[in-house]
Amino acid sequence: MKSYSLGHVLNLWRKSKEAKLVANDFEKYLSIALRFYVIPELDTLSQNLKTRQFAAYCDEFPAAKLKDALEIFNQQTSIAIENGQISEGTRDNYRSTLKRFLEWMERQVWWRELFPVPVTQEDVAPFRVSPEPKPTRGKLASYGLTWSQLPKHVVGQMQVFKEFRLTGGQNLRRTARSLRERRELGRVRKPRVVPVKPSSFQHHDEQAVLRFLGWYAQEYPDSELNLELLTDVNLLRDYTDWAIQTRGVNHSTGEHMVGTGIAIAKWLNYDNSQRRDWSDIPIVLQLQDLQSEYSEIYEQEKQLLTQEKWKHKKLTHEEARQVVQYIQRLCAPNYGKHNKETGEFLSHGTRPKSAVARAWQAYLILKLLVYCPVRQQEVRNLKLGETLFRKEDDRGIPYYVVKLQEHKLSSITHKPREYKLPAILTEDLDLWVIGWRPLIAESVKTLEGWAEFWGYGSDKVERIRARVEAARQGIVAEKVEASIDKYIEQEEARLQGAENRVAAWKVAKANFESHNYLFFIIGKGDPNSFGKPHYVASIWRMVSRAIATATLALFGEARWTNPHALRHIAEKHIRQIGKSNIANQFGTLLGHSKEMGDQYAAQITSEYELTEDIVDDWWE
Repeated sequence: MKSYSLGHVLNLWRKSKEAKLVANDFEKYLSIALRFYVIPELDTLSQNLKTRQFAAYCDEFPAAKLKDALEIFNQQTSIAIENGQISEGTRDNYRSTLKRFLEWMERQVWWRELFPVPVTQEDVAPFRVSPEPKPTRGKLASYGLTWSQLPKHVVGQMQVFKEFRLTGGQNLRRTARSLRERRELGRVRKPRVVPVKPSSFQHHDEQAVLRFLGWYAQEYPDSELNLELLTDVNLLRDYTDWAIQTRGVNHSTGEHMVGTGIAIAKWLNYDNSQRRDWSDIPIVLQLQDLQSEYSEIYEQEKQLLTQEKWKHKKLTHEEARQVVQYIQRLCAPNYGKHNKETGEFLSHGTRPKSAVARAWQAYLILKLLVYCPVRQQEVRNLKLGETLFRKEDDRGIPYYVVKLQEHKLSSITHKPREYKLPAILTEDLDLWVIGWRPLIAESVKTLEGWAEFWGYGSDKVERIRARVEAARQGIVAEKVEASIDKYIEQEEARLQGAENRVAAWKVAKANFESHNYLFFIIGKGDPNSFGKPHYVASIWRMVSRAIATATLALFGEARWTNPHALRHIAEKHIRQIGKSNIANQFGTLLGHSKEMGDQYAAQITSEYELTEDIVDDWWE
């Protein structure tokens, strides 16, 4: 926030829509109000500055010091009026100008970051309209096999292949029939195999095999399945063509499938290769050539795909910060009842702790990804005292540090990742680490605490059951507006939900107590999932839906921006604000190279944005 000098803020004001609506003498009055009646009370060195000196002074003066500017102005102009230096009318002109500028400033996202407003016990979550479901191509029928559908010999192949991939071939020993052959093999270099992480194998190779064999079983129902099928160049071409035509995918699908085929070919031919680059194995070379072909085609497809992909999730970094501030308001402990048609506030009630905890977790994960856009895998793997540490500097100011031994690039860099989290996250992390997480841990210890966490008092389930029985006999409260059948249906659903929640307590307790992850699934829809660690899709859905909800409320349009997109947005933003000089360090924080950062930024930067600031008078 150091860059927000008064001079910088005045430039932002001049570019704002509001500045275009004011009178011509607005900036003159504002300058007088600040120069003569406000800033001298904040800094005596500013007294008696000439106009040009004051302009330069503004470039160093922190705008945050203007927090009480209106109060200071009122005090100083009252003295000036008493001394006959200005009239009340002149004071009113200056005051109106200053007030309008300060109100504009206080609406800016950076000002609210400087002076955050905490959520209090009296706050009510704002009324919001649920966004329409994310635009999709529609759900396609699954065609991949499951593990239980694989023949026994293929399961055995998969186990050996997995070991090969995870160890980089260290589990395989070359065979030699004679002493001479063993000596010859000892003089050649082993072919190079880069090991992968278990998660990478599961998400890429394993899924690729299951999909490919599922397709092959449909195309050739009487043929035997085995992993060697994925090394057949013609079959891989047929699969890719089919996937593009029937599934609407692009050539990156073929590129990744061939990548798994290459890995299988290396596994099958490990004993036959005597070159580190595998250039003596023809099938590996053929597959690498096919992969290069698909990679080139995909590069041509990518531009159109990127434009289409970003259509529904385009967001600036400043807008993302506005979204964070809106989502914080949804953490209020009270809910409002509103007229569904007009949005008019009617009344409010207290939200159960589970709803507030879920809101806080969504807010904190989103805020972390906006202000420190690391891979969401690193966010999922945060563990108190293991990968996340709270420290204090020499002045006793707390901060958080992340230390990860295992990360996406650890097999390449052979180094842990360690970075400090931005200070803007510290207070909210403290609220979660010191407040919410221990409260949840205590709540889940007993059935009574668990029920209370979900808003079920000691007799609430019985009261719901009593209402259902009474309604079945035609006895309902006068205020019930729905039909009796609809009312019974609603109450039965509430009863079933409450009973399911109570029944899930032991499972939820075991889930929660089995790990020390910072974030975990709250399980609104599935009580048995409570306490489990987050996975890719759960974070993806949480963040995307939170952003869609906030953008609909803030900008009138739901934007389904996902966690990974926030990395692109950050890389673009740091270049837009003229900080390309720290792009290398920023890439280190994000976990990739400057070149990758340039690509991330370029993918979402249009030609219009690149030329907008230089098109006027570029020739001068």
